Amino acid sequence: MDTISFRIKGNFRITERANFNTEFSVRSFSDLSQKERIRSKELKGNEYLRKFVLHPIKDDEDTYYPSVEIYEKADGRIGKVEYEMVITIHSIPKLLFGNNFEEIKASDRDSIITTTTQRLREAGIVVLGESIKQASVSVIHLCKNIILPKEIAIRSILSDLSHTDMGKAYDTTEDVRRQRNKNAGKVVHLFCGSREWCFYDKADDARQPKSKRADKTRTTYEKELLSSPTFENLEVFRYEYRLNKHQTIRSELHALLGKTYQDKITVADLFTEGLWKTVLVRGWKNILHRPENQLALLSYTSSLDLLLHILRNAKLENPSAHSQNKALWTYGLVQAIKDNGAKTVKDELNKVWANKDNRLIEKLDIATELVKDIPISQGISHITQQLESFALISLTSLEKGI
Repeated sequence: MDTISFRIKGNFRITERANFNTEFSVRSFSDLSQKERIRSKELKGNEYLRKFVLHPIKDDEDTYYPSVEIYEKADGRIGKVEYEMVITIHSIPKLLFGNNFEEIKASDRDSIITTTTQRLREAGIVVLGESIKQASVSVIHLCKNIILPKEIAIRSILSDLSHTDMGKAYDTTEDVRRQRNKNAGKVVHLFCGSREWCFYDKADDARQPKSKRADKTRTTYEKELLSSPTFENLEVFRYEYRLNKHQTIRSELHALLGKTYQDKITVADLFTEGLWKTVLVRGWKNILHRPENQLALLSYTSSLDLLLHILRNAKLENPSAHSQNKALWTYGLVQAIKDNGAKTVKDELNKVWANKDNRLIEKLDIATELVKDIPISQGISHITQQLESFALISLTSLEKGI
C-alpha cells in the first residue's frame, strides 16, 4: 500500500505550531456572517464554507509529513458548524522507512499510525491514533514493486501494457495526454471510472528531474540509495492500482472484509492480512482477462507464424470457406491491435459502424479462441507470477536484485 486518504470529523485539536495557508479559527453558528448563514442552507455533499491547508514547519527538510486539509462545514437547518480533517499520506513507505522502494506489511499498522500521529503533532495537529484507525477511507493506492531479471526489459512490458484498454470509461483529458507525452512513454496509465492502473520503472522514475517524475518527492535517503552500485542497472516494475473514490473502495473491498456496502471502510480495515495481494492480483487479472487485451499481449515470432497458426486452428474447427474468412479477419484484428492498441482499434471501428460495440465484443471473443494457445509475452507472464508469489521487497532483496 502506498497512498491513503481518510477523513476525521471533530476528533482533533489545533495547536499554535500549526501553519495553515489561512489563519485557522473555530467558529460557532452565531459567529457566521448573514451571508454564510444563508449559504449554509444551500450546501450539499462536499461543499464547505472555508478550507485550510497545512504547511508544516519543517525542522528537518527530509522529514516526511502527511498532507492535511481542514474543511469548515455548516448546516443551517440545525444551526451547527462542523470541522472535517482530510489526511493524505502520499507515501506510507516514505513515512515509515524514508524511501519508496521498501514495502510495508500489514503488521506495520501500529507503527504507521504511531508515526502519523507523531508527525501531525510536530506539525501542530493533535489527533488520537484510535481516531485514525476508525477514520473513513476515501482514496487508496495499492502498489507492488517487482525487481526484473536482466533478461526481461521493462520497456517491453510497458509497451505491451500501453496497447491494452479497460473500456469506455477511459480518461482522455488533456492533463492525461500531456502526462503521457511528458514522460515519453515511461509511464502507462489505464483508467476506468474512478479506478486507475499505473505502471512505470520505479528506479528510473526516481532518477528523473522532479518535473518528469511520477513520485514528486524524493528524500535524501532515496538519493543515497540511487547513487549506490545496487541501483546502477536495476529495473523495478511498479504497479499501482488506485481507487480514487469511497464508493469504488466499498465496491472493491466490502465483500472481502465481510462488510455490507453501507459500512464504511476504515484505516484499520486496510491492514487486513492478504487484502492488498487479493485486490492487486484481481486488478491485474481484470486487465488480462479482457479479450482485446489478450490479443494485445500475445507473443509470436512473426506475422506469418501468427497467420498460419490462426489458419490451422480455424480449419481444425471447421474446414469451410466461412472458417477461412473468420481466420483472415481474426488475423487482421490481432495485427491491428498489436500495432495500434486495443482502444484505438475499437474506437475507429465504432466510428465506422456506430452502435455496433456488442458485435465487436463477439468478434473479439471469437478471435481469442483462435489464438488461445499462443502464449502471452514473457514480461507479462513474469509479472503475473511475481504478483501471485507477492514476495515482500526489502533493502536486502534490492541488493540481491531478486
